[in-house]
Amino acid sequence: MSFLDNILVFDTEYTKVRVGDKKDGGYVVLEEVSLDTETLYSYGVETNSSFESEFVKRFDCNAVLFDHTVDNAAEDNDRFTFVKEGLSDHKHDQFDCLPNHLSRFGDPDHKTLKMDIEWCEWDVFETLSDFTIGDFDQILCEIHSIPVDYNGSHSPYFTDFHKFVYDGVNKMLFNKYQRVLDRLQQHYYVYHVHINNSIPCNNVFGEDIPPLLELSMVNKALVKNPTHCIDKFPVDGLDYPNKTDRPDITHIKWNQ
Repeated sequence: MSFLDNILVFDTEYTKVRVGDKKDGGYVVLEEVSLDTETLYSYGVETNSSFESEFVKRFDCNAVLFDHTVDNAAEDNDRFTFVKEGLSDHKHDQFDCLPNHLSRFGDPDHKTLKMDIEWCEWDVFETLSDFTIGDFDQILCEIHSIPVDYNGSHSPYFTDFHKFVYDGVNKMLFNKYQRVLDRLQQHYYVYHVHINNSIPCNNVFGEDIPPLLELSMVNKALVKNPTHCIDKFPVDGLDYPNKTDRPDITHIKWNQ
């Protein structure tokens, strides 16, 4: 089974809607589930708050926005609390962990987690307790499935040696990615996928793998009738290219 075959996409009894810009920054959420949201926790907001702004207005909730690389949210909003911190698996420097943030800024029964934290998601999700990882109504996350690639120039012997080592490192990386995705899918149904077209797919062990993949997930406890999705992605009206100067990536098949 390929790496991407392990990401199973489901339909649910809920309505999918797009929130945020029709380019980078927008995500697909479930309308009825989102209406119960009390707090949106959003990590890695940078200079785009289009998703957070529309989400709090449409679903009448508050949002806590985190980013250690900017000084403020992209816009003033009475429903926003901005925190100049990043997310990590432990507290250090300008970073704190998710349990500490929930303790500091509120841990309501109904909350949504949005995360785009540039590869750090793997350590965060791998180290969370089962309770914390499974305590959100929805998780919206861009995952970064990045391999290492050898581009050096050595003798034939050391070229083969480097490639052997790099293959071993990639096996360790993708084993970790798979463990985390399996763990998330123990608690959540993936209900939407979209490939970020900012950079092309990498060929890893003979498989085209998108390095940037946006996943929308819903807590399994909230779903009564999951069925395997037969949609082809991207979906017209829900998905738009992150980078508007190039087409979306469309050749990846799901639920094959």
